[in-house]
Amino acid sequence: MPMTNEPFKDHVAVHDYAEAHGLEYVWEGTKAFEKRKASLKPDQFEVRPVHTRKGVTNVLLFSKETRKAEAQAYRERMTPQRRAWYLGLTASLSKPPRSKR
Repeated sequence: MPMTNEPFKDHVAVHDYAEAHGLEYVWEGTKAFEKRKASLKPDQFEVRPVHTRKGVTNVLLFSKETRKAEAQAYRERMTPQRRAWYLGLTASLSKPPRSKR
């Protein structure tokens, strides 16, 4: 991922940049930010400053492919009944089946 410390001028610029480059983003101060920063290798994400109304904060940018791979791994771990509900194949279930833990 190209590393630059050039700040974004606002949240709209972050969104536009992420859309144009196939990236997801999470904001500093959220659990998702800490999770991604801890779980991804340094070459898999980029932290950039963003100007906001309240000052400057950071945004963590990472590939959409990362989230897709996580979702696929999650679906593969599901029980067949839960997977059917998740995919909308079982119309009679209004809630997902309870997992057996």
